[in-house]
Amino acid sequence: MFDMPPWLGLLLALFALGGLSAWVVQRGLKKQAQVVGPEQQSKINRRIHQEHLADLDRALAEGRLTALQHQAARDELLRHLLDDAARGDAHPAIVVPVRWLWMVLGLVLLSGLSYVQLGAPQTWWLEPLSQRVKISATTPEQLAEQTRVWQEATQKRPDDAQAWLTLARLHAAQNAHAPAEQALARVLALSPEPDLWIERAQMKALSAGGVYTGEPWQWIQNVLRDQPQHLNALVLAGSAALFEKRHAAAQTYWQQALALVPAESEAAQGLQQALAQAGEMAKAAAVSTPADQTDRAAAMASPNAPLSGSAPAAVHSPALIQGEVRVSAQVQSQIAAGATLFVYAMAEEGSRRPVAIWRGTPTAWPVPFALSDNMGMGAPPMLSDLKQVRLVARISKTGAAQKQPDDFQVELPGVKTGVQGVVLNITGRTP
Repeated sequence: MFDMPPWLGLLLALFALGGLSAWVVQRGLKKQAQVVGPEQQSKINRRIHQEHLADLDRALAEGRLTALQHQAARDELLRHLLDDAARGDAHPAIVVPVRWLWMVLGLVLLSGLSYVQLGAPQTWWLEPLSQRVKISATTPEQLAEQTRVWQEATQKRPDDAQAWLTLARLHAAQNAHAPAEQALARVLALSPEPDLWIERAQMKALSAGGVYTGEPWQWIQNVLRDQPQHLNALVLAGSAALFEKRHAAAQTYWQQALALVPAESEAAQGLQQALAQAGEMAKAAAVSTPADQTDRAAAMASPNAPLSGSAPAAVHSPALIQGEVRVSAQVQSQIAAGATLFVYAMAEEGSRRPVAIWRGTPTAWPVPFALSDNMGMGAPPMLSDLKQVRLVARISKTGAAQKQPDDFQVELPGVKTGVQGVVLNITGRTP
């Protein structure tokens, strides 16, 4: 179905109005000119001339005119009579002032241009849903309250795509990636925008511990197939490729994205940093031994592999934060076998997307951990870009990246990048 832009519909309506106005004016002029038709007017003129001729004949008979005067006056009347008869027979078309039509059309165009200059032309085309929804809440209390409000809104208005997207972004702001992805699925059923598919792919990957394999990667590829220059898709495709150790592919995606943003913008600077780091990781991978590469790939691609209480070796980049996770005796007695331990770092301001994630299935406590740049999502900011971060350690019974009410968790703000010997002591459930 053809979707006509609102501004084009308005312009067509203005032209139609102008044409209608010109037609009304033309019709009025014709009617006015046809009040006395050509034949009727000719008959009236002939009757008047006949009366004048009769008067001339009476004046000659009464001696008021000489024969010569009578003849001259009679010839003049006959000449007028012939002229009127010739005009009546020709039936000339009434000339309608076409310039009126152009005047009307000119006024229409002038009105449209004036609205573009002084009015609000941005309202002619509705802003995409992905750009209309903004989250204003900043504190945990505000986020929780707004989440409750918008959950109720989606229950009352299940077909309101904007309400679902607001709820999704509120979940994402609280690192509730799985509910965010589920809400985005509802949004896309109502408003399938490419940007929202990319947002859903990111939430899906984050809820799986940063793994893009499967649906997230397929959604990214679908968008790029339809829109090869889609900026967000290119950026996220680079992150997914980097996670899969395809450094060259990551660089290719980010170089394409870099060509689409202003050279001096913050986005360009972030992409340049990501490209440089991907290049360093590619060089490190080239000089490492095959055994090292296999072990490191396993550490990244198999996040559920048992660690037996030992810290994994740093992959391609040095550890920036090192420490250990401890648990109280009460917590340890409640931890089921096979529970997953997550340790991740987040920026203390701005986006709450983890900049580094460590994951393992410990068999003994305490558990040492190490965080480095290569444990992030691949996109800026990287762990090394931040002076200090908030560390979170969480024990999940199900292994889901999204925190659950029965998880055990501890948070430690203000941890400086580069520190060693950090202790995260878990003494209770998720707050």
